[in-house]
Amino acid sequence: MTLPFLIPWRIKRWYVRFMLAFIGHGLARACRTDKLIQKEIAALPDGFAFAMGVMPSGPSLYMKKSAGRIKPGRNNSDTKPDVDIQFKHLAHAFNTLSFQEGTADAFARERMVVDGDLSTSMKLVRCFERLEAIALPRFIGQKIMRHYPDISLTEKLMGAVQIYLGVFSGFVMGVFAR
Repeated sequence: MTLPFLIPWRIKRWYVRFMLAFIGHGLARACRTDKLIQKEIAALPDGFAFAMGVMPSGPSLYMKKSAGRIKPGRNNSDTKPDVDIQFKHLAHAFNTLSFQEGTADAFARERMVVDGDLSTSMKLVRCFERLEAIALPRFIGQKIMRHYPDISLTEKLMGAVQIYLGVFSGFVMGVFAR
C-alpha cells in the first residue's frame, strides 16, 4: 500500500490547505526577489486574479495582482478569477502538493481543471515551477519537473532563504491580523 492511502483525509485536507497558503506567500515573496518570476508576473494586467483549490469546496488559494505585485487575498464570490485551477479531488491535490506527482503530470492525467486563458495559465505554471526549483531540494525538483532549470547553488540558497522568510512572515502577519 502506498503512503496516500494510509493518511486520513483530515490530515490530507490540512496539508493541502497549508501548502496552498505556502504557495501563495512564497509566490508573493518570489515576485519581489526573483527576476524570472517578476518577468512572468509583469506580463499580467493589474487587477488579474487567480484561484487554485480543490473541488467542490475544499481548501483554496486566491491571489490578485495590484501595483505590479501579486498578493494572497480572499476570494470575493462576486468576482470570478481570471484563471481558476481546480483539483478534481483532495487525493489529487495531496499527491501534487506532496511532490509525488508534478503539476504537468497531474494536468495531463486530467486530475485538475483550468478555467481561463490557457496562455496565462502557462505563465502561472512557469512561476510555480520556478518557485519549486528554488524552494525544493534538487532531488525532489528533478523528480516532479519536466525540465529542471540550470540554477546555481548560490542563487538557489539565497532565493530559498528569501522565500522561506517571506512565507514565515506571511504566516505570522496572518496570525496577528486575525
